Amino acid sequence: MLIQWCKDSACFDSRAADHVLAAHARKPDLVVALPTGRTPLGLYSQLRQRPVCFDRVRWFNLDEYVGLAPVDPLSYAYFLRDNFFRGLSVPLTNIRLLRGDAPDLLVESEDYDRAIQQAGGLDLAILGLGANGHIAFNEPGARWNRATHVVELSEQTRATNSEQQGNTVPGLGITMGIATLRSARQVLLLVSGETKRTALQALLSGYPDPQWPVTSLLDHPALMVIADEGLR
Repeated sequence: MLIQWCKDSACFDSRAADHVLAAHARKPDLVVALPTGRTPLGLYSQLRQRPVCFDRVRWFNLDEYVGLAPVDPLSYAYFLRDNFFRGLSVPLTNIRLLRGDAPDLLVESEDYDRAIQQAGGLDLAILGLGANGHIAFNEPGARWNRATHVVELSEQTRATNSEQQGNTVPGLGITMGIATLRSARQVLLLVSGETKRTALQALLSGYPDPQWPVTSLLDHPALMVIADEGLR
């Protein structure tokens, strides 16, 4: 694990963008998993502004709310279109996002895993960190050997996300599993905000703990953490 500490948001966003662009320079047909929430907004703004062509990159999202269509403003598909894809010239055929409104979520999970495999597997998983240590929608106690699946969201996650999104979010999500995230060739973990201090310290302690899902990344061979200096 490598960690870069950033003194301010400009440093944070720039270093995150530099990391993604370096991976893209090495492999222009990169396969990327994208997060949502406040933390990656600066990264997405940076990537939209850089003079780089992403037309060969394949994009997946980490998770989605069950029951929401992609056109629903609360959906993560809508978030990514509005905050990231809208500013890029990206072929629609290179974007595969989870369908929270799929009629059969088991089939959707299996199709999603198959699409990732057919793309060659994840080259880069970009992750945020929940205050309770969740990564994607893998909550405390989640099994580390699962691929994409449906999960019940914790009250803490729902409360935080409802506050951020200005509306009550659903109680179920569909998410890449920890096994999928651990299989990524590179993982970029973005940690910003005082509420993430305890979860980050759980990772930095060096002890795997199922109650802190982020610690499942401890033995990943290519984990980069970019974090606020104030969380040291």
